[in-house]
Amino acid sequence: MQRTTMFFATMAGMLLIGAANAREHPFILWTTEDIAAIRKKIETEPWAKARYQKMVENPDPDEQYLANLLRYAVMGDAEAGEAEKKELMATVRSPVPRGAAQYLNVLRYDLLYDSLTADERRDVERFFRTYIENHVFRRAVLDPKVFNNSRNYARYDAKEYTRTNWLPNITWPWRVSGNLMAMALQDEKLIRKTWAAYGSWKWYFDEYLCDTGFYSEEFSKIGSTPGAMLLYCRGLERLGLGELGYGYKGKGGATMRGHIESLIHLGYPRVDLGSDRPHYPIVTLGDMRQSGSSQRYNFPGYAFQQSLVMGYLPNGQGGTLRWIRHGAWGGERRGDSPQWDRNKTPKMLAPLWFEIGHGRWPDAGFDYFLAQMRGPDEKQYIPSLFFGLDPLDPRKVKPPSAPSAVWPERGLVILRADESPAYWESEAPAVCMRLATNYAHNVNDPFALAGFYAFGRPIYLNRQTCQSYAQGYSRSIQSHCGVVVDGLEPKFTDATTVRKDFQPQVKFVAARSKEVYTDVDLTRALFLTREYLLDITSLRSPKPRQYHWLVHALGRPDAKRGKWKPCDKIPGLSPDFKNVRRRESDMLDSGLFVRMVQDCPTKDPAATVLGRPWYAKRVGVYVWVSSEMPRGEPERAPGGNVALSPGMWFASPDATAFLADTPPREPHARKPPPGPDEIGGTTLVVGRKCPETTFIAVHQPFRNASSPFRKVGSAERDQAVWVHLAGKSDSGLNDHLLFRFGDDCTKPITLPRDRDKSFTFTGHTFVRISKNKVEVSGNLQAMRIRVEGKPQLIVNGQKRKATISKGILTFEIGTESK
Repeated sequence: MQRTTMFFATMAGMLLIGAANAREHPFILWTTEDIAAIRKKIETEPWAKARYQKMVENPDPDEQYLANLLRYAVMGDAEAGEAEKKELMATVRSPVPRGAAQYLNVLRYDLLYDSLTADERRDVERFFRTYIENHVFRRAVLDPKVFNNSRNYARYDAKEYTRTNWLPNITWPWRVSGNLMAMALQDEKLIRKTWAAYGSWKWYFDEYLCDTGFYSEEFSKIGSTPGAMLLYCRGLERLGLGELGYGYKGKGGATMRGHIESLIHLGYPRVDLGSDRPHYPIVTLGDMRQSGSSQRYNFPGYAFQQSLVMGYLPNGQGGTLRWIRHGAWGGERRGDSPQWDRNKTPKMLAPLWFEIGHGRWPDAGFDYFLAQMRGPDEKQYIPSLFFGLDPLDPRKVKPPSAPSAVWPERGLVILRADESPAYWESEAPAVCMRLATNYAHNVNDPFALAGFYAFGRPIYLNRQTCQSYAQGYSRSIQSHCGVVVDGLEPKFTDATTVRKDFQPQVKFVAARSKEVYTDVDLTRALFLTREYLLDITSLRSPKPRQYHWLVHALGRPDAKRGKWKPCDKIPGLSPDFKNVRRRESDMLDSGLFVRMVQDCPTKDPAATVLGRPWYAKRVGVYVWVSSEMPRGEPERAPGGNVALSPGMWFASPDATAFLADTPPREPHARKPPPGPDEIGGTTLVVGRKCPETTFIAVHQPFRNASSPFRKVGSAERDQAVWVHLAGKSDSGLNDHLLFRFGDDCTKPITLPRDRDKSFTFTGHTFVRISKNKVEVSGNLQAMRIRVEGKPQLIVNGQKRKATISKGILTFEIGTESK
């Protein structure tokens, strides 16, 4: 009689979705076909048998629940099934409002369906419908005696949502759980209503996710939900409703694939740790920059922040986590703690997302990163048994390409000198710049560089000194590679314009805003080549301002170059900077030149945590910052200014430069110290007090202390900048870079006005001169340059005709047909 009742209950539920698309249970994580395939692997494949044996004999505590479901559904282990049924019914029969992360209970219902009595199914389905009503439609806290943090719930779960006034790592799991429950019930009307509710799935993709799918909080907080979201998409597709899941594209372009792929888009090239398992970092920003909430430990020193693949140090420490128990209200039932559940639910992290992603989108390159996540003793990546993957051979996987990009909604720019699939193993530089878009868990970082990498090393990072959420110095723009005006903090704004041009030889971007600092027109432009980063920052105000330009480099300076004098502090900046040294304006006439190298702090590199290979490469950066220049024609510089190279003068009497030790990390009250800051950190500050100024900086990463540029020159006129960079005669490096900013940036201007060289351009132009060719990109109108022989002229990828007479190449747009 009971089996008959269960049969009709099952049929009634299946009719809700429509006969054509109804599915027997299970159908979300595994179908009956999936179960048979997994069982066959375990019975016939040694790696799968070993993985399963470990599940039984030495289970990962965070994987135990899903392992129990596999043991029951796939291998017929009744005891494991009974344990999970007990967990399911304990939650079902607990008082409302219950917890946020319910994906395990949805899977339990789906996989244990045949073992549930009619009463148990009814209780589960009542629980699901009540939960959806409470947390998706009503968004209400129903029983404050059980849920004893109603005030904070209301604070986090704003009634009028924006990208920045709620925390999806805390409140989004409720909505995802509600959608999963509706899908598990196979009630199409309820599925669509839950999906379309305010603050639910459709809203999340339409309004919250940025660009192609970027998370709008500090990136390490993403771990609470993608695993459950992917399960929802799998189930919808099997119900014939794939257009709501994998197939849905938000109005701004966000998709489920884009959401998971966003981590790859944020990636920097490998960092060689001196082991067989390198580290692959990602762009790091926000108020948990040390590592974020998705890692249980930090690597030592300044050099490591958030990661796509967490490598292994020579001592064996490291490895990318597959699971994490984090996130407020993250469990299945209410706890008696003000905010955190006792039974926080383990959530899947990137390796499991990428396993699902590779099965769904094999062209995306997820398998390449999975292969890098293998353990030190593993020749192949051994997957979980959950998603049907076989072991991945790192020799057979192919990396994705890595294009430069601007993501305006997320407020990010990333430039990569190498955009090919070789990028991930390349020593070519990559840099990220923040725009001014706001985000949750923010810090004051508009128009700051958010990481600079080259030669398999981080060169610049934005330091966080506190071990918990960023406060004080760590929240300030002063802890970033940015610009400080009058000691104030910048403001977030969407009022930013961006220009970009990504060519094989150079990647260019320029961002401008008049809202970041009050009464300051701020523009920052970057030109990235394989050899260097040219960084131009223009600030214009109607009254004198105190400007400070900062970078935070890994390594220690060679302070012997130039006369640095000890001083107590950097006037107008944080007292956290220690060991401050100062150079006065009369020492900066030729521009400021500083060399910083990641050398070993001890006599025995083998005794360090990072080991001998790290320090043997002697990676570092040369930084050149131009002297301040007068407005107007360089050739008519006022008396008293000293010409040092064509068009370069020192003009501001209040210019100063400082070197300081970057503030170290504070010890954590509850955790052991994270280890020494072996590499050290140096902050370079250039200050000027005037209404208008342009900081022109060249950042040249090096390995083995290779020589810097032989010649650097610059000039500025009418809100336009020319920079000339030349290496040794055999280097092939002879570049002219031109940039125009301000309201007239689209009007032609000529710089410099020299007998041997002049360039008429709008916007920006890059010119590289070599023996056999002259390559130009950007908006060149005309030029005169000295060359050797008869090189081929190439303008924006097209061969063009030029006149060469007495060693001078002359070219003007529109003259070829005359």
